[in-house]
Amino acid sequence: MTYDLIQIRQQAEEKEDENYRFRQFLKNKCNLDPEEIDQRVFAATRRIWAGIDCTTCANCCRQVNPTFSEAEVERLARRLGLQPNDFMQRYLERSEPLSENPWTTRTTPCPFLKDNRCSVYEDRPADCRGYPYLDQPEFVFRTLAMIERTFTCPIVYEVMEELKSSLGFVGRR
Repeated sequence: MTYDLIQIRQQAEEKEDENYRFRQFLKNKCNLDPEEIDQRVFAATRRIWAGIDCTTCANCCRQVNPTFSEAEVERLARRLGLQPNDFMQRYLERSEPLSENPWTTRTTPCPFLKDNRCSVYEDRPADCRGYPYLDQPEFVFRTLAMIERTFTCPIVYEVMEELKSSLGFVGRR
């Protein structure tokens, strides 16, 4: 299944207020435990992901700046035959110096995106490996980030819509 990324962004923008109301619903009015919601998210993610080829999209690589740990910088520098300092000067900038991942890509799209595929896929950073984080527990407590991801990831957008439907959430005011 392919998605019109402009249309997904427009739909996500149109549903942004609704998604914030859904967030409040999940936190305050939903009768399910967070673990049960996680199970619904996991099941929806498996179904939706099975129908989407990420290499036809690669929108995350075009719009998101992943972060890198020192170990990831060293691993990717080695892969590309560069010294870590040269790798950082060429591709990265400081993001949050005191963070475990103090570096982020300097540009978007990602400099390692080639023909909608990651040219360093086997050595990509954990940020990329885990994206869009729908397989992580505690969805209810990560909804702000998920709402933001509805703008860039068709999978997150579709999971959010399916979750709203399955929980009987009525998005109208």
